[in-house]
Amino acid sequence: MLNQELEEELLKLLKEIKDDQVIVEGKRDKEILCLLGFTKIITINQGLYETVEKIKYKQVIILTDFDPEGRKIAKKLNKLLQSLGYKINRETRRKIGFIFIKLKIRKIEELRGVLK
Repeated sequence: MLNQELEEELLKLLKEIKDDQVIVEGKRDKEILCLLGFTKIITINQGLYETVEKIKYKQVIILTDFDPEGRKIAKKLNKLLQSLGYKINRETRRKIGFIFIKLKIRKIEELRGVLK
C-alpha cells in the first residue's frame, strides 16, 4: 500500500472516531485532533488518576503516542480504566498504531504531516 493510501485510510479511521472520547498525552496532540474535528479530548497534564477523573463517558480510546513512553502510559491507563469499569476501544488504537508504523509515525502530533 502506498503512503498516500495509508494516509487516506488513517484519516478515514480518525474521522470515524472523532465523536468518541479520547485521551492524549499533551497540548499539541489535542490541537492536531481538534483540527480533525475531535471534541471530546482529555489531555494527561497531571497524574493518571487526575486524568481519569476528567472522563465523562464510560467508553474511551487511549491515543497516547506510539513511542516507548506513550505505550507505557497507555498500558497503565488501560489497566487503571479497566479496573474502574471503563470500556477501552483497544482495537482502534491497534489499527491506528499499525498504520503509524507503516508511515513511520510515532507521535500523535506528527499527524500534522498527514494533514498537509
